[in-house]
Amino acid sequence: MRVLSPLQTRSGQVAIDAFICVVSLITAYLLRLEGNVPSVVWQQVVGVAPVIVVVRAVVHWGSGIYRVVWRYVGVREALLFARSVAVVSAALLALRLFLPGHAWLWRVPISVIILEGLLTFLGMSGSRFLRRIIHERKGKPLVAQDGLTPTLLIGAGENALMIAKEAQRHPALGIKVVGYLDDDPGKRGMDIHGARVLGAIEDLRRVTGQTGARQLIITSNAIAAARILEINGVARELRLELRIVPGFFEVIDRGGQAEALREVRIEDLLSRDPVAPSMSLDALVDVYGGKRILVTGAGGSIGSELCRQLSMMRPGTLFLLERDENGLFEIHRELRPRLGGACVPVLADITDAKQLERIFRELQPEVVVHAAAFKHVPVMEKFPAASVRNNVFGTRALVELADRHGCESFVLISTDKAVRPTSVMGATKRVAEMLVQVAARNSRTRFSCVRFGNVLGSRGSVVPIFRDQIRNGGPVTVTHPEATRYFMTIPEASNLVLQAATQGRQGEVFLLDMGRPVKIIDLARQMIQLSGTTEARVPIKITGLRPGEKLYEELSTDEETLEPTELRKISRLKPQPVDADALGMTLERLKFLVNAEEHDGIRDVLRGLEIGYEAPHPTSATGDHPVVS
Repeated sequence: MRVLSPLQTRSGQVAIDAFICVVSLITAYLLRLEGNVPSVVWQQVVGVAPVIVVVRAVVHWGSGIYRVVWRYVGVREALLFARSVAVVSAALLALRLFLPGHAWLWRVPISVIILEGLLTFLGMSGSRFLRRIIHERKGKPLVAQDGLTPTLLIGAGENALMIAKEAQRHPALGIKVVGYLDDDPGKRGMDIHGARVLGAIEDLRRVTGQTGARQLIITSNAIAAARILEINGVARELRLELRIVPGFFEVIDRGGQAEALREVRIEDLLSRDPVAPSMSLDALVDVYGGKRILVTGAGGSIGSELCRQLSMMRPGTLFLLERDENGLFEIHRELRPRLGGACVPVLADITDAKQLERIFRELQPEVVVHAAAFKHVPVMEKFPAASVRNNVFGTRALVELADRHGCESFVLISTDKAVRPTSVMGATKRVAEMLVQVAARNSRTRFSCVRFGNVLGSRGSVVPIFRDQIRNGGPVTVTHPEATRYFMTIPEASNLVLQAATQGRQGEVFLLDMGRPVKIIDLARQMIQLSGTTEARVPIKITGLRPGEKLYEELSTDEETLEPTELRKISRLKPQPVDADALGMTLERLKFLVNAEEHDGIRDVLRGLEIGYEAPHPTSATGDHPVVS
């Protein structure tokens, strides 16, 4: 949408108000004379109208009406309009009553002057309240109290308006909005709910000094990471408290209820995407509502978030399958108040085929979301048999049971490490994708895979490790200065997974748009700066890549055909041909090698699958550095 300049916006308001004044004057005459207006009176209207229009425009401009943003009009602004209109009408009445020598006004009936003022006020306030009625709920804000924290709002959009209104309604929040900062030049000098847009974000130091602000709130989800870091630095320099509104997916994650304003996190620097998902919560309820849904790996980072979001979609029963007792206990304890008896914990291991058979026979799930997997690359390089047992044979057991028991849909959570894998973990996830694609050929179950990169804040991932290292004074360990990874927040990734799962038909691999890859060393520097310290105090140490780790990650190969879908941020990869017989023979060999714990043999078999896997050469990397997974 094109942003109007202040001149364009205000000139438009002046023109509309002039039109309202003329229409109000004519209507007043028509009402006064009951529609029978002689020609001589029309001549009087032509002479009086320009004077009233000019006088009202001058008074309106001087009273600040044209600095008010129309869509943010409230009771305070309505009183401002009334006062401005009343001043002009009172002046006209005084001239009419006490200075009868003025011929142009002498013959104007007093009732016309009063009616014109009333109609002008109704027209002006009505035209402005129209935006308010469309965009806002009705409500009378309370008057802000003294003694609150002077606060500058960064961004002058919808979120800022909401905060300003809530601050007036609820003094207990402790917020007194003293102004706004916004980079949109069209908003400079405009009044929004009793406070003015005082400049751009780059004016933060100057405006802070002018207003005496002691707190900053970032209200926009579209502010670039560099700007957030800049704001954070200024806030620390000036000893201002800095808070930020939760992002869209955080609100979705909490059932539409935004948490209180919070501190700035690294997630805010890597995921500032204001684009809402293509499918609304109601649309997802239509897909998952009333269904018996089984989530494997329910206690993990992705699995637990999938369960949280599914719990808002009114499932018939949500089965939480997890082999980690503590993880299962925590997610069940969290979701039980929301779902009651419809939240059922299942303590089980996906590598136990007999146990899985009993679970499917008794629970009869309609939807299976398979998030259980071994994910840490260096660990799986040391234990390839465990990786194959869990990621390959556990997936095969689930796929076969979903087909045999007539599940409606099955979705596999995959990873970018399955693309031209350099690790055992990545190779096993690619084999898992192949198992899903083969099963989809002749099954009534809708099979699909969803592939994405790293999620921020998952257990054992780079962000919590960096956070601990910074808290302990460093060093922050990075594998390689050029290492890059794709990142996405857990709530956003989970929501996109549930959207993509509605599109699967024939084993397609869906790809989530991860944005641009991020250098790990830049991430480390941002986290150090965000924590309020410096590299001089918390140094960065380069440790070297471990076996199986890539320098750069990929989301697809050149051979995979990428097609758009109707869903934003989700693409479809056309399934590559898979020789089912050859895959079956390979799995039999792997089964023997896994039981024998023949690690080198397992790597040789994976290398022979033609999935691009090449076992890496060992490196001399040592030290405690983050496992980027």
